[in-house]
Amino acid sequence: MKLHIKTPAKINLGLWITGKREDGFHELETLFQMVGLYDELEFENGGDSVALTCNRDDIPTDGSNLVVRAAEALRERAPGGKDRHCRIHLEKHIPSGAGLGGGSGNAAGTLLALNHLWDLRLSREDLLPIAAELGSDVPFFLGTPTAIGRGRGEKLTPVKTASTFSVLLLYPRLSVSTAEVYNHLNLKLTSMENNISILTEFFSQSDITRLGACLHNDLEPVVLKRFKKVREAWEFLRAQNAQGVLVSGSGSTVFAIFSDARQANQAQAQCNAGNWDTFLTETVSSLSEFLPEAVLKYPGV
Repeated sequence: MKLHIKTPAKINLGLWITGKREDGFHELETLFQMVGLYDELEFENGGDSVALTCNRDDIPTDGSNLVVRAAEALRERAPGGKDRHCRIHLEKHIPSGAGLGGGSGNAAGTLLALNHLWDLRLSREDLLPIAAELGSDVPFFLGTPTAIGRGRGEKLTPVKTASTFSVLLLYPRLSVSTAEVYNHLNLKLTSMENNISILTEFFSQSDITRLGACLHNDLEPVVLKRFKKVREAWEFLRAQNAQGVLVSGSGSTVFAIFSDARQANQAQAQCNAGNWDTFLTETVSSLSEFLPEAVLKYPGV
């Protein structure tokens, strides 16, 4: 039996760093949103291990890949999981090191897919602790397309789905180290006023104009200062007729949001001449847009 799924990218519509934790991570509040740029994964039972292949030579297929780590973690934690084996193929379309959560989405998708393929019948609540151990963003991809993340990002509050809107992503063909960005973050200079409730309200009202005006990322000044190519992409998008422009997460991708799909198409046409990759997509409003019904049928998943 083969199982094929897609896993989405995400953007951070808002990101506030609220403090430093004793474990070395940062406390944050963020508004996550899934967008319709996807990687593809195919799973098949068999073999004598967890074996991963990929369409791109620059993507590791050993235990450093979150797909393998997710599969192995599920084998270790699930009843009878140690006796399970599989072959996995990853078709990578989401840029790596781009602030789009591609690897985290792959890991969450692997947990969901193997939960079904191996007939483990685990609920979302069973999968969440495994996801949190894999990475701060992984739990988000198990749940609703929009959510507020707190703590390291793993403490999630679902947000009611709003009307979809266009998102133009500019990837400046540059991988940014999240650790490097955080190492150069000056907490004294980050915003003291937390407006995530205001941002979420405008989102829920589908008020894209006011949402765009409130986009915020405490990491953005660090990224724009340290990476010239990211700043060039950001400045280019700012010159388009968008409702808002922001660096996603720790970068390197910059995104713009549009209430008018025609304006988004015109902006993409302008951006295609630049030295970056462009992806024009829209927000995701349901997991059923990219996951098979069989994967979603388990309680809580």
